[in-house]
Amino acid sequence: MEGMIKVQGAFNQWEDDLLLFPVEGLLPSGQALSVNTTYLIVSLVLTNSTSENPILLQRLLTELQMRLLLPLLESPRYCPHEVLYTSLFYSYRGLLAGLFSSNGTSREEWQAAIERNRVFLQHAYKLGTRKKELKPLYNALSKLRSKLRPFGLEIAISTSGSAYGLISLPFSQQ
Repeated sequence: MEGMIKVQGAFNQWEDDLLLFPVEGLLPSGQALSVNTTYLIVSLVLTNSTSENPILLQRLLTELQMRLLLPLLESPRYCPHEVLYTSLFYSYRGLLAGLFSSNGTSREEWQAAIERNRVFLQHAYKLGTRKKELKPLYNALSKLRSKLRPFGLEIAISTSGSAYGLISLPFSQQ
């Protein structure tokens, strides 16, 4: 949560919250991703703009894509399978609370769900069914990848094969 800034929406204090993720080292200096968790919009914004429109690019996501993007932005370098898998099947409100709420109970429930899925995926690995269990995750990540390319970002699997992370695309592939 340290790499994220919460920007309160102007209209309703309980909705339209914007989350700002600098994702340092992945985007050019002075740019960040802004995420509207209510309307499922991700925006590339200038962080130091005073005179021009700070929004450089926007994309509408599905809820499923947002469920994966948020944990990836929370842990852009290394986001374990069990975290992404949990985010697919946990309630959307619970996911938001587990990731961003200061409520200790919400965070504990989120962490407990991750731990249950870690055990589940370890068991699936022993049974030889892990790939089958992770298929919904692979499919959803594939669809999210195409939405992130215009932002200059790609989703890559870790060398250990147990996590995903965000990487910068060369300018020619954006």
